[in-house]
Parts: sequence; C-alpha cells; structure tokens
Amino acid sequence: MLDITCVDCGRTLIGARQIISMTATPEGLRIAYVCWCGRPGAETTGRRRRGTTGPRITARRPVATAA
Repeated sequence: MLDITCVDCGRTLIGARQIISMTATPEGLRIAYVCWCGRPGAETTGRRRRGTTGPRITARRPVATAA
C-alpha cells in the first residue's frame, strides 16, 4: 500500500496494481501511479542518494596501531 495525494480524491491509499513504474532519482524513489479514480500522478519518496547533496564529510578517525 502507498499513501498518495490525488488532485481529485485527496489523500488515499493505492495498491501495487495502481503503480505504473518506480525510478531511482537523486531526490529519492519516483513512483508513477494511477489513482482509483483514474487520474495519473507521480510522487517522490524515500531517502536521497548518498553523496548527491548536503555537506561532504572529510574528517577521518585515526587508525589504532599496535605498539
């Protein structure tokens, strides 16, 4: 089940049969669907891909060495 916001129906749940495609994008997973009323739509959900946006972490922890 996926929670979507349809322009005509408002907030509603759709099942796997209403999902047309899923595409990975830098912003997250883009899901194209057809609502129960027949109106097509698309929403992006999920996390952003690592390293695409935001600060880059360059600090490293020191490696412990055997004495």
